[in-house]
Amino acid sequence: MEPTVSSQAPVLMGADGAPLPAAVRSAARAKMTRNRMMASTAYQGAGYDNPSLAKWRPRTWSGHSALRWDRGQLVDRLNDIARNDGWASAGVSRLVDNIIGSGWILSSKPNYASLNLTYDEAEEIADRIEALWRDFTLDVDMWCDAERSKNMTGILGLAARHRFGADGEAMATLIWREDAPGFQTAVQVVDPGRCSNPHGRMDSETLRDGVEVDEHGAAVAYHFRRAHPGDVFSGGAKQWQWDRVERETEWGRPVVVHAFEPSRAGMTRGASNWAPVIRSIKQATDYEDFESQAALLNAVMAAFIETPFDPDELMDSLGVDGNSAVGNMYGAIAEAQNAYYNAAPIDLPGVRVNTLQPGETAKFTRPEHPNVNFEAFVNAALRKVASAVGLSYEQLTMDWSKVNYSSARAALLEVWKGLTSRKNSFAAQFMGRIYRAFLEEIFDKGLVQLPAHAVPFEDNPAAWCHAEWIGPGRGWIDPQREAAAAGLRIASNLSTLQQEAAEQGRDWKMNAQQKKRERDYYLKLGLDPDVGQPETRTQSETITETKDPDEEVEEEVNGPRKTARRHPLGIPAIRRRAA
Repeated sequence: MEPTVSSQAPVLMGADGAPLPAAVRSAARAKMTRNRMMASTAYQGAGYDNPSLAKWRPRTWSGHSALRWDRGQLVDRLNDIARNDGWASAGVSRLVDNIIGSGWILSSKPNYASLNLTYDEAEEIADRIEALWRDFTLDVDMWCDAERSKNMTGILGLAARHRFGADGEAMATLIWREDAPGFQTAVQVVDPGRCSNPHGRMDSETLRDGVEVDEHGAAVAYHFRRAHPGDVFSGGAKQWQWDRVERETEWGRPVVVHAFEPSRAGMTRGASNWAPVIRSIKQATDYEDFESQAALLNAVMAAFIETPFDPDELMDSLGVDGNSAVGNMYGAIAEAQNAYYNAAPIDLPGVRVNTLQPGETAKFTRPEHPNVNFEAFVNAALRKVASAVGLSYEQLTMDWSKVNYSSARAALLEVWKGLTSRKNSFAAQFMGRIYRAFLEEIFDKGLVQLPAHAVPFEDNPAAWCHAEWIGPGRGWIDPQREAAAAGLRIASNLSTLQQEAAEQGRDWKMNAQQKKRERDYYLKLGLDPDVGQPETRTQSETITETKDPDEEVEEEVNGPRKTARRHPLGIPAIRRRAA
């Protein structure tokens, strides 16, 4: 009799021998279907059939959550690298030097159209604002700094080290100092590590990593720990005390300044640009340490002595130990050898030669460190680091040995774009807020006189805060060519004196005023101010010799006009009548 074949589907049994529930079987089938679909996806990067991607299953993080849980450890590691690694420390310094330099120059640009001013009125007011700003920021008593240890350049430099270094953000509070003799506005730079949720509280809908936000995600207040978490021995009770500081007053004056560049929507704190390359920096540092240790070992261990005699093996074969007669014999032989070498050394001038026992040979080490691939590995890591933080390899390492004019200029132009973008962003978020508080103070004190028809500051502060911040100059690779190109751009109306001067870190108005002072001083001393500019002198002489048509007709009728004798400086001589 032939066996019958059942038409029913096989039944899956569980560990207890009972059939699996229908829900479990349905989930298993869905999982299998998903795996089959993932084996062949429209985007290969989303598949799991490639060995490199098979076990790569990252979690879905938001911009805030990705940073929230790892920020503390990440910042600690980056700060450690900045303290102890020369490349990282140099990189942060290069960024600060290129973005902040020796400070920023204010070029006030109030929007005269929306402030009911003429262009000339706005320019006159801007000159007054710039003069007061210089008094505020360059005060030798440093009242602009709450700690009174820095002027505004120092404040900017410190904040930039936080912003473009390990923290990825800069924070400061604007305080009001009644004891200050001139301006009461002062800046207090705050370590971002002090901003956190009180007592380690978990994040909520309105509190994110020390930042209190509204329904739109805009910061409304910050929670600052009174002492840094690392000050465990000096903080005392302040370690567990937090202050809630509102972002601004009810009338809009800034109180907290927070500068960072979010990489994703919804971020309330900043991430450092050094974070993606922290592993490369650590690997390069470790590799450098290992190579240095190996090279040092090669230098110290110059040679090894090889002998065919092994006392331990001989005594083991004879079944004796070190205290036996044989062991004592070997000890006596060793002592006799040392006594012989010490008593009869072979000395040559500057050289010491040691004799060896019969059968012994000297094997010298062959130094093989640093490894031939060491430099290539380190340079590749440094190029990755430089690219991530926005510098060129040459700027990071200060190695210009393989650079020519074309490559240097191309690198400079490309890097300058990124540095300018970062500088403008930092100026808007950090310096712009400080400048707004400063303007409010000087207008409130009546230090700037406005026409009656002008819009007051409190009615349109945004229009009064328009400004450009002139940072460090881009520099010249070939000064002669680039200066000629700048003059050609100005002559062709493709650029202006303001733009060209700003690219070199100068204010065109200050340049013009200084140039006039110098020219007037030369003339006062009877010196030629155009000694190096023959074209200027020729042009001036041509203009001087040009005569008016009416004057030429008069000379034809009445003869040449007699003019008073003049001093070489142009001063007419005084003819005194004889008594």
